Amino acid sequence: MRTLIASALVLLACGCSDRSSRPSGAGATPSIPGGPDPIVLRVSRNGGVLTAARYPALDTIVWRSITRVPALGRVVAFGADDGYLAAVDTGGAPVRIDLRVGSVNTMRDEPVRAVSSADGGSIYALTAAGEITRFTPSGGDWSFTPPLPAQALHAQQDGSLIVAGAKGDRAVVWRVRPPQQTVSDSLSFAIGGDAAALAGTVERTAGGVGDRVFFGADEQVLAVRTRDLGKALDVDMGDPIRAITATPSGDRLFVALEGESVLRIVDRFEEGVTGKIKLPGPPRALRMDPMGRVLLAQGNKDSIFVVSLASDELIGVLRSEWRNDLPLVLPDAAIAFARGEDVVFAHPTTLADMKVVEGGANSFWHTLRWNGFRPRAAGLDQPVQFRTSAPRDSSDMAPNAARAAAESTVVHVDSSAGTTALGTSAAQFTVSFAAVLDETQARALASRIRVDGLSPRITTSERSGKTLYRVVLGPFPARAEAERVGKASGQSYWIFEGAP
Repeated sequence: MRTLIASALVLLACGCSDRSSRPSGAGATPSIPGGPDPIVLRVSRNGGVLTAARYPALDTIVWRSITRVPALGRVVAFGADDGYLAAVDTGGAPVRIDLRVGSVNTMRDEPVRAVSSADGGSIYALTAAGEITRFTPSGGDWSFTPPLPAQALHAQQDGSLIVAGAKGDRAVVWRVRPPQQTVSDSLSFAIGGDAAALAGTVERTAGGVGDRVFFGADEQVLAVRTRDLGKALDVDMGDPIRAITATPSGDRLFVALEGESVLRIVDRFEEGVTGKIKLPGPPRALRMDPMGRVLLAQGNKDSIFVVSLASDELIGVLRSEWRNDLPLVLPDAAIAFARGEDVVFAHPTTLADMKVVEGGANSFWHTLRWNGFRPRAAGLDQPVQFRTSAPRDSSDMAPNAARAAAESTVVHVDSSAGTTALGTSAAQFTVSFAAVLDETQARALASRIRVDGLSPRITTSERSGKTLYRVVLGPFPARAEAERVGKASGQSYWIFEGAP
């Protein structure tokens, strides 16, 4: 059967095998990379109050939703700016959770076939009738009927929507810009098969990295540039594609072919297969660590193949149920997986048990990085004080005004967060374009990027005895400036907090 699949930026999981395949040894204690707070969200699998904890202190709850959350099927997107989490419940209805105030909204107008969101706030849903509806925090404000039957949606940060469908033996991709009711750009490419064969698989197209959406189309790996809807990659794999996922940078794709116990590595700069990773069995689905450290592959029955992306080698095999939320890669790269009624944290390099959360398998799990649960400093609620050209003595002010002026000169420090809390944060943001094992490849990419007269630099770090080369620009004093530079580069990128 012909397939059309796009990589999604979510953690997927894998099945498992015998524990005798696990490497021995304790291994080093995993560490959490710097940046926003690592948060673990949990809610009963039957629905209930959603809770948040700062990892690894799972017993210390820092936030609870004020209303019940329905039984969640999967998380779609999170927007750090507004604190919105978009998800789909087990009945297929879109759900929006406001992590700032704890409110929950479920859109149940009619069953949906596909859901996408770029920021957690605006949620696009493809209904069973083939109509696309946008749900914003203020309600359903836009609907659109595609010119052809659509099976997949991919929301963009600029507010536009990439839609994928099929016509005859061709896949069709087009862009819509709400509130317009017309298609602004379109692309069509031949992939073989027919519309009937494609209809059941194109709906699994749901994702991309940076300015590209990746597809596994029959035997071809394709990438479409979202900025101009042009074809950016076309690699013939020789056999039908079963699953595909991309690293966070989008530099490398990992492709599973039907019936093969191998993962093929496609480099988008080399535009071809650059390596293979042998697995104990054929992978059925792939799940990427959002920080690009490990890859999980679902094997037969309950086997999970754990692959190191630093060495491109199999670490070992775990045994676990395959769920939409578990197993997942935690902020320190430990792997959480279900074992009976419990959730076990496995060491990222030895796969040895690190911790057992009793009864944890009865919860739906999700992780994210966000500073929004930090305590709010009282100084943030003080009125802004402007300096005048002729400063007055405080004795000339009213008592309350004099006190406010004095307080405006004090910087309150949130000791729990380690940063200033009165708008004088020393946070820095770095633009990262790639993290690769080949120095020549890193330098070739750096030579193609120039923004505001600046070119990226190469930084190095050691991973499992191998040197990792990062292509970075910055740091910048504000995330908005880092985002501007990343977009101006015309390359795939991601932003992390801190200096490289």
